[in-house]
Amino acid sequence: MRFQKIHDRRAGISLMEIVVIIAVLLILTAVAFPIYNQYRTNLNRGVALAVMKDLAAAAGNFARQNGDRLPDADVKGKDDWKHAVLPDADKVWYNALPRLLGKKSVGDFVKESDESAFYTAANILCLPGAIFPEQRKMVKPLFAIAMNSKLHHKDRDGRRADTKTGDIVKPARTVLFFEQGLPGEIRSHPSISRKDEYTGAPKGTARSFVARYGGKGILAFVDGHTEEVTGASLLRQTGAIAWDAEWAASNPRAIFWTADPSLDPNEKSR
Repeated sequence: MRFQKIHDRRAGISLMEIVVIIAVLLILTAVAFPIYNQYRTNLNRGVALAVMKDLAAAAGNFARQNGDRLPDADVKGKDDWKHAVLPDADKVWYNALPRLLGKKSVGDFVKESDESAFYTAANILCLPGAIFPEQRKMVKPLFAIAMNSKLHHKDRDGRRADTKTGDIVKPARTVLFFEQGLPGEIRSHPSISRKDEYTGAPKGTARSFVARYGGKGILAFVDGHTEEVTGASLLRQTGAIAWDAEWAASNPRAIFWTADPSLDPNEKSR
């Protein structure tokens, strides 16, 4: 009889033991989740850094093959699926550079009638840390990376002039590519209002920059190197692009958006 009572106590689990087990599991989850989240962030950052470096290197190769000119930032008209396959789009960065890297371009996905795959790992431009529409074609391709539109300045007649790498005064401090915000992503600076919704366009400036890795995002410079920066380092409190005419001579770490650093990137003609 005494043995039976001891056996019964050992066979069951008390309510207190269940509470302790649950508490331990909750503690382990609370500890493990931030570690996993940081691991995933670091992994995404590593992929983005590699892609941005590859694109900058490909842009250099493109320039060497095309009379020193940079690829176009976008195609005339609309940057939708239809325009991505036009002959004029062959020299746009999102077609020309992936092909130089042996990868599919936007136009290639369209030609294969496989636009939804553009938002998968099959696309070199699909960064894992970005919020893409899952397995949906959408009206137009959305980009997690964009080319600096300020490099393609307008001439006196208002036409976009070709930019050559030799025109860029400070290639090591001039932005070529940056991480572009997608609809629904958290804005990287308080001056970016709701009306300035991230659009995922293939070109842009500091105002569409997004910080996906602990408050920082990645820039690729004309000379090929990359850096992680905050939105606060790119924009003023007013929302203007951070710039000073004296920086070219006085600030070796300054970030420029125009080929000539003495030109104000906030002027609409730039």
